[in-house]
Amino acid sequence: MPRISGAEPFLLSRESHHEKLHPHNSAVTIPLVCRRWLNVCTPLIYEAVLLRTRQQVRCLARTLVSDYTLGRNIRRLKIEGGMGVPVNKILHFTPNVTHLLVELVGDREDSTLGLRLGLESINPERVTLLHRTIPRYNRRMSPLVGELCEYIPKWTNLTTLRYPYNRSPTLSSKDLTAAMEKMPNLHTLYVPCGYSIDTTLLVSLLGRLGERVKRIYSETPLVINSDSRMFLTVDDFAKLRSKVLFPVPGPWATRPYSACARDDGYVIHTVPNSIDID
Repeated sequence: MPRISGAEPFLLSRESHHEKLHPHNSAVTIPLVCRRWLNVCTPLIYEAVLLRTRQQVRCLARTLVSDYTLGRNIRRLKIEGGMGVPVNKILHFTPNVTHLLVELVGDREDSTLGLRLGLESINPERVTLLHRTIPRYNRRMSPLVGELCEYIPKWTNLTTLRYPYNRSPTLSSKDLTAAMEKMPNLHTLYVPCGYSIDTTLLVSLLGRLGERVKRIYSETPLVINSDSRMFLTVDDFAKLRSKVLFPVPGPWATRPYSACARDDGYVIHTVPNSIDID
């Protein structure tokens, strides 16, 4: 099972370029040295798991059914495909997951139903939801989003959420925003673009949800355009502006973030902010 790189502070990232060129250096091969190394490395191998295909999902589900203790080592779980009953089994045997990433992409052969029992078994601290499909509203993923919206408010450990939608609202974004308003301990959000937030989420952040959310991290740097000018000049956004942090451009190993401060509608200053979001 491939291990996920920890270079990205929040999102579970893909394997590094070095690991692809030199697979013999990966953590998967280390346990082959001897049995003692196997006992030491097994928890490390299962600490972060990336699932991209139905075959990987079924393989991990069979492994955990045969030895459920392995699932207790999984802390970071990224699911890119292969939704359905096998994922439900995986979630059932991984009660210690702290970071959960789910890509909202449906395959014709995938069933997105049957995750209820699995979602009941976990209580993650950070959840990342990705949505890369075009059109943005994918009818096949509607049942999955519905199940997530039902159980996310019940996760009392959840403090950080990556919101998947940008700009125009969808039926799924409305359901997700309604679920976010019920999360008891949510205080940090990640959004695709900090100055062009989904209007459904924006209304909620200017209301009840904004009272609990302390920081909003934008994945897009702050640039000068019509959307950013409106965000920086409209008085109604003043309280929200103080919470939004934008990535600082540059070749950073770990990208720093900065808050924006406005002198007028066209001049933007960045205030360095060394925040540990790991």
